[in-house]
Amino acid sequence: MKRILPLLLAALAACFLPSCVTQTCWSGGIPLRDIEERARAQAVRDFGDTSNAKVYLGLAHPEAKKETYEKQVAKGGWVEIEDFKFFEKPIEVPRENIDKVLELYGQSDSHQAWGPKVKCAGFHPDYAIVWTDGGTRRVLQLCYGCHEWKFFGPGGMLLTDISEKAYNGPLTRKWLRKPR
Repeated sequence: MKRILPLLLAALAACFLPSCVTQTCWSGGIPLRDIEERARAQAVRDFGDTSNAKVYLGLAHPEAKKETYEKQVAKGGWVEIEDFKFFEKPIEVPRENIDKVLELYGQSDSHQAWGPKVKCAGFHPDYAIVWTDGGTRRVLQLCYGCHEWKFFGPGGMLLTDISEKAYNGPLTRKWLRKPR
């Protein structure tokens, strides 16, 4: 029994390790609180007409892949969207996939309360979905390393964690795959 107990405790502890140890910096798991849920619902109402949405791919991470990032910046051909650099030319994503990502964002259980990240190089969006409605730009940034959504719209900015359900589903495996 004395030999089995430490093994059981080690196995139990492994189940609770932050996911950043195995894949990412994500530390979520906390459902949105009432005030955050109201802000998320307002953000979705702020979407407006998304029919002109375009998807931009982020440059390499400026800290985690510093050399690659610096080469990309020096080469040019990028645009800054809400303080982050993306390749200037939007990538081709089927309209249906863009709609599915935005629909997923609209689902309350696709969000969790934002939490600080452990062992993370910092928020750096892999993608930005950008559109305008009524002359006002909207931006949804997705950071797969941190498991975060960041929405910019008429009501301001909202940052939440992408829930495990949303992250581990078709979002990263089909609609907007994890960049290599």
